[in-house]
Amino acid sequence: FSKEIYYRIFNWLVKSINEATCAEQNYERSSEVEKFGVIGLLDIFGFESFEVNRFEQLCINHANERLQKKFTEDVFCAVQAEYLAEGIGHCEANYDDNSNVLGLVEGRTGLINLLNEECVLPKGNDCAFVNKLYRLNKSNKSTLFQKKHFRRCEFGVQHYAGAVVYDATNFVTKNTDTLP
Repeated sequence: FSKEIYYRIFNWLVKSINEATCAEQNYERSSEVEKFGVIGLLDIFGFESFEVNRFEQLCINHANERLQKKFTEDVFCAVQAEYLAEGIGHCEANYDDNSNVLGLVEGRTGLINLLNEECVLPKGNDCAFVNKLYRLNKSNKSTLFQKKHFRRCEFGVQHYAGAVVYDATNFVTKNTDTLP
């Protein structure tokens, strides 16, 4: 009974906040605005996707993917394992898994390793990083995507909370750990 009350209050709260912050409905001159920004939520964690997404957004979205994985493991996996260990009957809970995104970011041929590798090359650059990323992750098209209209230094990631197109301009520079 208490879960039902919490569920209804939470849904009412989210709906109320969404309605109150909806610029398209609340901004007097919304018809003059070409495109509004978006703030998405990844469960209880912030998720960012802007008109132009750079290195900082990738770092933030990666941290949120890690938090999502931890949340999933703590809430679903751990509880199911505990029920099984205690012999408590339960229904199998289906949930989305973001391991494919974490593999793309953290894996052997993932974003982090390829970017680190590009940073130590004498002529390492952003577009070479993106080309290598696509070349070494051809089998991961559901998570890493490319559109015909992308510029040379752009790549797309289908995150748990939504698709994000990243502009890799200055990724190599921002990831280089040089001290002044």
